[in-house]
Amino acid sequence: MDRRWWSAGVSVAAVGLVGVLAACGGAAAPSNPAKVPTFTSKRAAPTSAPPFVGSMPASCDPIASESDVNTIIGHPLTGTSNMIKGIAEAAIGRTARLDCYYGIPPNQPATTGVVSIGIGSYDNAADAAHRVLETVNQARDTGYTSSNVQVNGQNAVLLAGQQNQEVVLSAGTITVLVTAANSVVQAGKAGPPLIQLAGKALTAAQKA
Repeated sequence: MDRRWWSAGVSVAAVGLVGVLAACGGAAAPSNPAKVPTFTSKRAAPTSAPPFVGSMPASCDPIASESDVNTIIGHPLTGTSNMIKGIAEAAIGRTARLDCYYGIPPNQPATTGVVSIGIGSYDNAADAAHRVLETVNQARDTGYTSSNVQVNGQNAVLLAGQQNQEVVLSAGTITVLVTAANSVVQAGKAGPPLIQLAGKALTAAQKA
């Protein structure tokens, strides 16, 4: 574009505008037009749940009593309860283990209990999470189906097999595995009671 032509055009347009304003009564354009207000907003910083901190309970007492288990399962279990304290296993990073068994038949070992709650503690959260992943993969390889659930705000997996149902999870350096035989918990309805028992285990670990 010819800059001289553009300048002349502006001058002619300006003269024409002055004539129009004079014909309309001589009103002058405002010298200080109102400013459009501007607004700024600050996005709230994202919040996240504090990391889970827990340790191994000294016994099964703070986790769940026989009465607690009976109430959560929905009917009394026959037999007794017992516990087994495991040893550390450096190869998998485990520092301690506690297994609580309920509904143990007469004259049978503790491991035959129809409901069990197992808690493990590990050197770090990565080792704990890896252990849970291995448990889930092994269960799937043997025919278990799996679904994602939540336990006290923590991610967990519900495993359903032909013989039993399980809930397994890791939270920080703690792992929890709750198992119930299908003979005492109906298949398809095991989720809520097992989730509740796993929640009691996490709460006990936080208070330990």
